[in-house]
Amino acid sequence: MPQNFYELVWIFIIYAFIGWCAEVAYAALNTGKFVNRGFLNGPYCPIYGCGVVIVVGALTPLKENLFILFTGSFLLTSVLEYITGLILEQMFHNRWWDYTDKPFNIKGYVCLKFSVYWGLACTFIMDILHPMIYRVITIIPYTPGVILLVVFFGVFMVDLCITVSTILKFNRRLKMMDEIAAQIHKISDEIGENIYENVIEAMEVSANIQEEHAEIIDKITSSANETKERWNEKAEETKAKINESVEQTKERWSESTETAKARINESVEQTREKWSEKAEEAKARINESVEQTREKWNEKAEETRKNREEKRQKREELRREYTKMLEHNNAGFIRLLKAFPRMKSKDNNEVLEKFKENLKK
Repeated sequence: MPQNFYELVWIFIIYAFIGWCAEVAYAALNTGKFVNRGFLNGPYCPIYGCGVVIVVGALTPLKENLFILFTGSFLLTSVLEYITGLILEQMFHNRWWDYTDKPFNIKGYVCLKFSVYWGLACTFIMDILHPMIYRVITIIPYTPGVILLVVFFGVFMVDLCITVSTILKFNRRLKMMDEIAAQIHKISDEIGENIYENVIEAMEVSANIQEEHAEIIDKITSSANETKERWNEKAEETKAKINESVEQTKERWSESTETAKARINESVEQTREKWSEKAEEAKARINESVEQTREKWNEKAEETRKNREEKRQKREELRREYTKMLEHNNAGFIRLLKAFPRMKSKDNNEVLEKFKENLKK
């Protein structure tokens, strides 16, 4: 049982280092390579130091009862791990470990499997390891021991500041990349909508032209029919006059016939001229309408093309920036991702997963 704050601090430091060694060994067994585990850069895991300090302080009087020792260690370390995970997530918006795929977990912060491991480990520490370590602590001269503690905590605080700064930069990068990805998606949607609107507009313009031309053709057809009816009426009238003239006098037959023929020819010629004039007029109107529509459509198409090209260039710039940020090898970021391979981001998890995939490559 620690007798003063000095011994308590030494217990924290030693077990923080032992915990780091245990994490590195566990990672080496799983991955076959060295991984600097832990929240900080140095060779220590503060959560292990805190856990052992709590267990030693709370359970030393009960250490003779193994069942109580194991149960107390199981509960205390589980509560510590749950609170630590919750606080770190609230502070940095990242979940550093996640047990949601493990059976009997509580919100992913703790699970039965590792809580049992902590309980067994603390039972072993209290019964076998801690008496030897405590004996070593009592042997260390007080003054050199204090100096070592001051040096350690100086390094510890610098490491903590560097780690917090790295995490904040990492979160800012994730946020920036998420915003860039959203802009890329928005621009792509705008380009697609722009193409869709142009196709619909072209179809509408084509329909309007066809409708206008159909209207003009209907007018021409109607005019031709009216002319034809008038021609038929005049032809019948002329025929009646010719018959009447034949009955009245055969002598004037030749003269009347020539006159009727002349009148018919004159009427036909007038009708042909009117028809040609109307046809030319209709053709001119159609050509003028088509030309105006073509000019407007060309201006609109050119404007749309420039707008679409600008958006495509902007999208490519954003993609290059996104790729550059994704592939930027920051040592601090890489260490965090390797130390916490199951890390999840509360706000930008999709980008974080891409970082992990890129790290594996």
